[in-house]
Amino acid sequence: MRTTAAHEALAPGPQGGARFPPRSAPEDACPGLLRLHAAEDGALARVRVPGGRLSPAQLEAIAAAAALGSGLVELTGRANVQVRGLPADAGAPLARLLADAGLLPSPVHDRVRNVLASPLDGRHPHAHAGTDAIVRELDRGVCDDPVLAQLPGRFLFAVDDGSGLALSRDADVALAAVDAETLVLLLAGVPTTVRVAPAEAAAVAVAAARAFLDESAAACTAAWRIRELPDGGAGIARRLGARLEPASVARRSPRLAQGVARQRDGRVAVTALAPLGRLEPGAAERLAVLAARWGDVRISPWRTVTVLDVLPREADAAQRDLAACDLVPAPDSGWAALSACAGMGACAKARFDVRAAAARRAGQRTHGMPAEHWSACERRCGEPRDATLSVAAEGERLAVSMGDRRRTVATLEDAVELLAAEVSAR
Repeated sequence: MRTTAAHEALAPGPQGGARFPPRSAPEDACPGLLRLHAAEDGALARVRVPGGRLSPAQLEAIAAAAALGSGLVELTGRANVQVRGLPADAGAPLARLLADAGLLPSPVHDRVRNVLASPLDGRHPHAHAGTDAIVRELDRGVCDDPVLAQLPGRFLFAVDDGSGLALSRDADVALAAVDAETLVLLLAGVPTTVRVAPAEAAAVAVAAARAFLDESAAACTAAWRIRELPDGGAGIARRLGARLEPASVARRSPRLAQGVARQRDGRVAVTALAPLGRLEPGAAERLAVLAARWGDVRISPWRTVTVLDVLPREADAAQRDLAACDLVPAPDSGWAALSACAGMGACAKARFDVRAAAARRAGQRTHGMPAEHWSACERRCGEPRDATLSVAAEGERLAVSMGDRRRTVATLEDAVELLAAEVSAR
């Protein structure tokens, strides 16, 4: 039975139907609402947002949750939300607060509700079908299945409307619309022969996730991702009575750019970027007010916030409202495609103030520059796969990667200058 009561969110219940023991924390330490992460600036909670859709009431709850800590809110590379600087005993009030807002529908599934979706929900010019209904059914199907509480916290679902925007993060189980009545199932990014109608799509994704657990158990391996299985997704496809079909679907993986984009119906979507993925204290409250005016907002893996169905004559007003939330709506901003890890003051492993250096780079970058990431230690947390430019601590020095070239420098100033020279030479 699906659990919704706030008081039941305080402690995970039994995981009936599990076929092998849950992973231990050292193996799968992904944070959630019931398992906080101890960071240098206090505890961190990660709030799963299936499909990236947030209502005004949910934004108000996130703002209230952030107020329990430092007030900082972060948008993650999987279109989830993090709140930082929480006291160690914040778990119970945090769970009650967010459960009441519908952000914790099942305690035992807290960390496995990882579902990406196209931020424009079928409104993109290349889209074939909407995704919201499938995301809702998929989330419900996951939470209603006690077996799927055993999924690793890194396991990722995606539902794409045909634009390719939800296929940019190598989901384990993805559903991609190929026309208005048909979605194809992809496993670890590889298309299969499975074709389903929208009404059947969520059930197929749930079946694929269960098949992943069966394959992992049969192989006697605690794989985190489908690609880690001995034969990738081939065994899962066989369990579903299908096969992999690598050449059947052309994948697009564009970035969602900030600015104004025309929808298929003539209205527009307005998107703004959170610089380095962070909303400063107070911004979440203002975003809740914005959502009450414009409707639910959508967050994306590119740390953006989008409002949909805006009349073209109101696009400027929507951009001003987003800017008032400390977001950047300008499409030519140097913040675009620029990211950094949590950095000094937030992570005990950080050795350099990479966020300050990345902020300097925002003033040097121009429109259309490649993705760039700054990491304060060797783990390279949050580094996008498409980051052509990167800086990462290596011992007491910094490794600067520029495409297929790599140099090490002694200081952040050296790294900034090296990247600036690289841009000038292009």
